Amino acid sequence: MKRGISTAGLVVFLLVDVVLVYLALRPPSAESASTTPSVVTSASADATEPTETPAQGAEAPTSPTATPRDAATSSTEGQSSPRPVRILLAALDLEVAWRATVGTCAAGGATLSITVDGGTTWDEVEPPAGTISRIQPLDLDRGFIVGGAEGCAQDQFTTEDGGQAWAGPVALVGGWARKLDVPTEVTTPQSPAARPCGDDTVLDLSRTSSQQAEALCSDGSVRVTEDGGVGWSDSGEASGAVALANRLEGGVLTTYVVRLRAEGCDGLQVAKVVQGIEPGEVACIEADAPTGGNVALSVAEGAGWLVVDDRTWVSGPDLTVWEEA
Repeated sequence: MKRGISTAGLVVFLLVDVVLVYLALRPPSAESASTTPSVVTSASADATEPTETPAQGAEAPTSPTATPRDAATSSTEGQSSPRPVRILLAALDLEVAWRATVGTCAAGGATLSITVDGGTTWDEVEPPAGTISRIQPLDLDRGFIVGGAEGCAQDQFTTEDGGQAWAGPVALVGGWARKLDVPTEVTTPQSPAARPCGDDTVLDLSRTSSQQAEALCSDGSVRVTEDGGVGWSDSGEASGAVALANRLEGGVLTTYVVRLRAEGCDGLQVAKVVQGIEPGEVACIEADAPTGGNVALSVAEGAGWLVVDDRTWVSGPDLTVWEEA
């Protein structure tokens, strides 16, 4: 009897064991799978899962608030782009020079100063015009300016006593001057509206005779005319140039510019411009970077003059050594 009970118990035990094994090996249902918590929490997954990287050749998405590189570059370039000179400088020799500010067509405000002691002191004189587009001393007392008593007219005024009294205005005939109200144009002896730089701005203008002059363009090119402004041709390249001056050396037109941020010069570089080659440094002057348009250069037969804002430097005829006045 006991053996029968033991046998029956063994059979029951085996049946239960089979059922438990079957339940353990059965795959989970879809519902139980969807509700079973993950071993890794969502927070830890965000912290450890690598950021998706676009496949090679694919373009990465751009944040809508990001500034496009081209826009940022053009903004920077716009701030540092060269301006037409707003300070005029004309030297007679090592001692005498005239300096002017051009004023504005709307409000006038041009100024004129004269030095007779190498730039140590400048005497302000009352200009006869509200705007000035050219100045020219002829000797210690005589000289003339081109400007407008009103607006940006181009008339000529002359003095015989160092600017104490002026004659004029008379219409500008046979002269050179930039047009302050049309920065792409210059007045020449043969044309009232010459465009030496095409559609580019004329930064500066320097003449040697009634037929010969050069213009500095906003793209760094220098253009020359030999026929009073009728035709213009390339005379050299000077990237970063902000002011221009020229003179005859041994009867040959020789061109100088002032450059900012020139290689090897942290200040202001005075360089000679020759067609077909890189500008050659003549001197490097230590000075803080000036504001656009506030640099002027003049070269006379025996002297060089440079003005930056209200500072003045003077050099001997070779332009290699400059001293601040």
